[in-house]
Order: sequence, then structure tokens, then C-alpha cells
Amino acid sequence: MNRREFLQCAAVLVAGGSGLGPQLALSQEQQAFLAARPDYINSKMPDFFSPLQRAAVSAMAEQVIPATDTPGALDAGVPRFIELMVSDWFNANEGELFMLGLEDVQQRAGGDFAALDMAEQLRQLERLEQESADSDWYALGNVMRIWDDKAPFICQFKELTVFGFMLSEVGGTQFLRENPMGSFNGSLPLASDDPAYVAQVPIRQMAQEAKL
Repeated sequence: MNRREFLQCAAVLVAGGSGLGPQLALSQEQQAFLAARPDYINSKMPDFFSPLQRAAVSAMAEQVIPATDTPGALDAGVPRFIELMVSDWFNANEGELFMLGLEDVQQRAGGDFAALDMAEQLRQLERLEQESADSDWYALGNVMRIWDDKAPFICQFKELTVFGFMLSEVGGTQFLRENPMGSFNGSLPLASDDPAYVAQVPIRQMAQEAKL
């Protein structure tokens, strides 16, 4: 299993698979790895950040995905996701970059980012993003962002926030929409009453295999 596959498994363990549906295809090796793991998301309590750091991460995540007419990062448990990823799944370089970046955010905020009013919090994060504008992270066609241990902290943080939100049950069931075209399998026979496009091909395929 390569690093990208391993981190996909990490994301499933941390966020839980209930909201993923068929969108994330796992290899047999990944499935075997996950099947052998305990119930990570419900049994693992993060205890890596200090209270001030945890409050800062929560405030930053809320700025990235605030709650509006749809749930926000806090509703989806993103701060917990971030803490578990940093403590259990980041390599040494990624972890060091994240913690140095978080410390920088705190220092710029006078020691307590969460204590700033929300308008100032947003200004601080926008300033960080402006300072990182020349990073390769923003290069056209860059799709390996969350696994880039050289990415600036603000880029890494935004990717973690979005990643955790989209993989959560809240993000998967209340924000994302199911692909109406479904999955395509050219060798799967259609029943006489099947439409040309079926949204739940994986489920129907399992039912078809069960009859064999």
C-alpha cells in the first residue's frame, strides 16, 4: 500500500465511512487493512493539541466552512478530524509544518486566535493566504495538495478542513449530492425494467452476484 492509499484509509478511519457511499473506491489491500482495524472514530479521543490550540483550530475551521443554510465545519466535527490526522497520520515533516504554522497563527493573534472577533480572524487568514500566493500548491493541475509536505500551513489547513468536511456524515448526507448518472459497468446486464442510468449500480451488482 503506497502513502496515498494509506492516507485514504486514514481518512476513512477518522471521518467514518457512513457518508462516503460508493464515491471512494478502495483496493482489496485497503479493504483488508480497514477490516482489521478497531472502531477508530468512536474509540479514539484526540489529546494532541493544547486547549488554546484546539480552540484556534476550531475557529479557523469555522472560518473556512462556516455554517449557513447548510452545516459548517463544526457541525461535521472537522476540528476533531484535523487533530486526529495531525497526531496519528501525518509524517514528521507534515506534523512539524502544521504545528509551526499553528504556532505562527497564534503569535500573530497575540497568543489566542480564537479570542479575536470573527472579522479579524478572517483578515488574519486572508493575510496568510496572500503571503502563500506564490506557492506551488496553487500551481495549475496540482491535485496532490493534502499529501504535499512542503505546502504552506494555510494551504494544508484548508485542505484538511475541506477533506474532513466532505468525508463526514454531515458533509456526505447534507451537503454533497449523489451523482444522478451513477456508476458505469459495461459488463453488468440490465433487467427489463432498468433505466439506462441507474444511480445505485454497486448495490444492484451485489444483488446480481448474490443470485449467481
